[in-house]
Amino acid sequence: MKPVTPSSVKILMVVEAAVVAFLAYWILSEYAFNAYFHDYVDHLLGTRGTTFTAAIGLGIGLAGSAIAATLYRNLQHARSRLETIATPKIRGAVEKILSSLPTVEEFQRASVAKIATPSAMTLSSSSQGTAPVPALPENEQRKLSDTKS
Repeated sequence: MKPVTPSSVKILMVVEAAVVAFLAYWILSEYAFNAYFHDYVDHLLGTRGTTFTAAIGLGIGLAGSAIAATLYRNLQHARSRLETIATPKIRGAVEKILSSLPTVEEFQRASVAKIATPSAMTLSSSSQGTAPVPALPENEQRKLSDTKS
């Protein structure tokens, strides 16, 4: 199954990319058109440029590797826990529910038995075009006759 990224997250990613691009353009524009900022950056990176670059690159690389290793370990741990803990419980619950449900054959037998024995229905034999009429139990028929008189 492919992971699906919601459209709201995609829109947020595009907005963030636009903000980063705008800020990068702003810094480059300041560097190109502001003499003081140009001198500051040249002085800062000229004297300590290699040290900053090495430290920042090493820090980002180590942090990224540590985060990736931690996330991978957590993923493997969660996957193994789900396989060992949740599966038997879920499987047992599903089997219990399924065993309590009637099978298809039992359901078909019950529906055929209900159709085959119309106990509460009486057929009118006087005309062939009439529909079956439900027969009322004797107590209800007596009550109806008592209310009419």
